[in-house]
Amino acid sequence: GFHEAVGDVIAQSVVTPKHMVKIGLLPESAQKEDSEVDLNFLMSQALSKVAFLPYGYLIDVWRWNVFRGNISSNYYNCEWWKLRSEVQGVQPPNIRSEEHFDPGAKYHIPANVPYIR
Repeated sequence: GFHEAVGDVIAQSVVTPKHMVKIGLLPESAQKEDSEVDLNFLMSQALSKVAFLPYGYLIDVWRWNVFRGNISSNYYNCEWWKLRSEVQGVQPPNIRSEEHFDPGAKYHIPANVPYIR
């Protein structure tokens, strides 16, 4: 909710190259106006935030489908990996079955915490 947004804003402000130089975690050379430094910082931010969006989305799609009764409890894991494949293009590292419950490895599933609010 709101507290997470405030936390994200604060976290974003303290990881900028300018702030990192100020507290001594980066050398002065990182503070100069350099497009390469800016590009590297922006790429780092994109990889940590944007790359996560498909996964966050599929977690809630899976949850909504369970709540709506669109997924039988006999197929929870199968549907999880079907969504992972469709949305992210990833496959399980080894053969998975309904004896496994891979969605439960993500805190938000057993704790009933939605990503999309």
